[in-house]
Amino acid sequence: MAEAFDEPGYSADENKEGFVRLRVKLDGLKVHSAGILDRIRGRHPLPKGKNAEIENRTLTEREFQLIVRGTKAGEMKGALYKLHIRQLPYAIDPAETYFVGLEGFIEVFFKKFDETQSWEKAIRSGSLETFEG
Repeated sequence: MAEAFDEPGYSADENKEGFVRLRVKLDGLKVHSAGILDRIRGRHPLPKGKNAEIENRTLTEREFQLIVRGTKAGEMKGALYKLHIRQLPYAIDPAETYFVGLEGFIEVFFKKFDETQSWEKAIRSGSLETFEG
């Protein structure tokens, strides 16, 4: 039997130059803080959950998928979240895209291929998904 996932809420903005920030809300999520060496070196590995498994299944120039599975106990018990955007509005650079884990949120900073391209229309519409079909 296939797993039944909930789609988490999210918002987006272009406040950081050259990036689109996707802020994914995951109630009850607890994360380990990034290690000091990663912070010094400016690395942003996929966050590690204290009470959930966080997976980035897909990250290409136009597609993104994030899966979060709650552990067997605590606030995230039994939670299953999947956010899958099949076609982002514009191309991103997967190698320069990074993640930040916060209490209750995962932030994804999509590096724009074309930094002059505005994603404002998609952000205002409330959805970064442009796939039709």
